[in-house]
Amino acid sequence: MKIPRQVIQSLSEWGQVRENELLKNYTTFKTGGPADVLVAPMSNRSISHIVTIAAENQVPLTVIGGGSNLLVGDYGIEGVVLWLCENGGRKAAMSVLEDGTLYADAMTVKENFISYAVDAGFSGVAFMAGIPGCIGGGIMMNAGTFMGTFSEIVKDVDIVDQNGDDRTVAIDRARTSYRNMNIGAGNIITGARFVLERTDDREGELNKMREVLADRGKKHPLDYPSAGSVFKNPDGHSSWKLINDAGLKGAAIGGASVSELHTNFIINLNNATSQDIRDLISKIRETVYQKFGIELETEVKMMGAFERP
Repeated sequence: MKIPRQVIQSLSEWGQVRENELLKNYTTFKTGGPADVLVAPMSNRSISHIVTIAAENQVPLTVIGGGSNLLVGDYGIEGVVLWLCENGGRKAAMSVLEDGTLYADAMTVKENFISYAVDAGFSGVAFMAGIPGCIGGGIMMNAGTFMGTFSEIVKDVDIVDQNGDDRTVAIDRARTSYRNMNIGAGNIITGARFVLERTDDREGELNKMREVLADRGKKHPLDYPSAGSVFKNPDGHSSWKLINDAGLKGAAIGGASVSELHTNFIINLNNATSQDIRDLISKIRETVYQKFGIELETEVKMMGAFERP
């Protein structure tokens, strides 16, 4: 869509603006078309202003983080894309607060959060080791493994709602669920406070991280672009096993392929398009349903245009 110059100018007062920016550079699948306008906010305070500008001018607003759980259509995303992930030019804030909680901006890269937490004498973050992306996205989808999840360590989150208003929301574990923190549709996480156990054994924590990373390296296809696990695990089942038992190991469409190392990963094997990946997701779902009567639900979020507008 054509965004008026005055709107773009207003956005540039609160962040770095890039027009017609290819989103394949912001996703771990390394696919995705352009954003009409991508905005990297100057600070958390800028986010409410960007949301308000988009709302007042009736411009669609989409939020992305590290792009590690995301499939963006080949024809991009209409309107404004708000990019919340630190990079070389933007460093996230982290601090240990007086009450002993650890604060981190939503744009904090998980790897940096882990390092900061361990150096500050905390434990309980090993489950994040090797999981790409930023803290905000991890919280929103309640990411985790058998070792732990975000809902177990997040005390509360700072959010900006669809009207541009900001507030703090306490996390009620009873309302969280598998891959969902349930903080409300349309709310944007800008920061969070974490309750973590103290430890004097820094080297022991680092060894846990090394073990987790080594295990991931053996089991996951880290040499190719991917978005991690594509499907949620149905009750009583493992998605990778259903896909494997359906005979789909190595199945391919275009440049996208089911990993032979971990069948719940789809890898960008050879210049895949987002459509290749989406078609392969559909093929997996249909085949598993036909063979086992189980409907797989995607963990990966799909957004944007997959067909020419």
